[in-house]
Amino acid sequence: MNATVPTKAFVAAVWLLAGAAATAEFACRDVTPWPQADRLFRGDSAWRGADGAFSVDLGDERVLWLFGDTWIDPSGRGTRDGATMIRNSVAIQQGLDPSAAGIEFYWRHGKRGEPLAFLVSRDDEWIWPGHGLRIGERLVLFVNRVRGSSEGLGFESAGWGAMMVENPDETPDAWRIRPLDTPADPDGVIVGFASVLQHDDFVYAFGTPDPVKSHPVFAARWTLEQVARGELLAPAWWGGNDVGWFTDLDAHARVPLFDDGQSELTIHYDAAADRFVAVQSVGFGPADIALREAADITGPWSAPHIVFAPPERATPEIMIYAAKAQPALQGDGLVVTYVTNSFRFENHLNDPDLYYPRFVVLRPCPD
Repeated sequence: MNATVPTKAFVAAVWLLAGAAATAEFACRDVTPWPQADRLFRGDSAWRGADGAFSVDLGDERVLWLFGDTWIDPSGRGTRDGATMIRNSVAIQQGLDPSAAGIEFYWRHGKRGEPLAFLVSRDDEWIWPGHGLRIGERLVLFVNRVRGSSEGLGFESAGWGAMMVENPDETPDAWRIRPLDTPADPDGVIVGFASVLQHDDFVYAFGTPDPVKSHPVFAARWTLEQVARGELLAPAWWGGNDVGWFTDLDAHARVPLFDDGQSELTIHYDAAADRFVAVQSVGFGPADIALREAADITGPWSAPHIVFAPPERATPEIMIYAAKAQPALQGDGLVVTYVTNSFRFENHLNDPDLYYPRFVVLRPCPD
């Protein structure tokens, strides 16, 4: 990180359960906002904010960002007044330090030049990107297919999907993208929308069922070779310690890794600690950021431990969500992002700081 923030925003003492051990390990986390990195998303006069914000390491210090609903100002005046909201966009970050990196945003254009979503959907659906990963010369993206609804927040999942980018070394406007065949899920689990992880010889994709409000997090996996070939029709599911991994959903029941997750979160492997770490938001509206840890992907996972209370929590009508670790990025600790939104749409027009991913850095407390 090129610059340091002089004031600690929050220091959390976090109890991390050590698997089945009889005693818990106490670890302190120093969590600091990183406004220098926040500027990464503020400099484009047409791209005026988005949520989602998954990052994927493309190699050669190139990082792909995947965004959900996105404000685009075709006039380039740098305002949301008169801007258009499209369903998704992407960006390529050049350089791993977000406070010093360059970035270029991408979306599609209609016949009259109007902004359109980068990832194309069916006529009655739209796409919100989940996570993805690069395997060799190809890039695989997991997506949530979404449609409008008269209930809840006005939308519902129509199922998960996946896409293969054949030439990820090119700029996104030159990508060759093809849809992959994926199975329907009988319980509505949105595979890969809650993180994707390559570990050893497998690719793991995590997801929660829509609209189950307790957000149990399930794990699917394939071999690396299957994903590299785009063969996703037969995922293996975690069925608990008694069953292990299985493919026949008629024969066994899936067992969640943990409950009280989120539809968007991340699970990554911390090599220094030799543990798996899950990062998520906790709460609805003025939410906090929490961590879980486990010695193995399949657990047992600790309870969520709050490590950061975003300062925006005090803002009326605030929504805080989409907390994610961004382990591909370089900072003075683990880089984490979250998104701020509002229950009042007009606040998007009145508050220019709203609806951008925000950065914080998590590091061990000093001795």
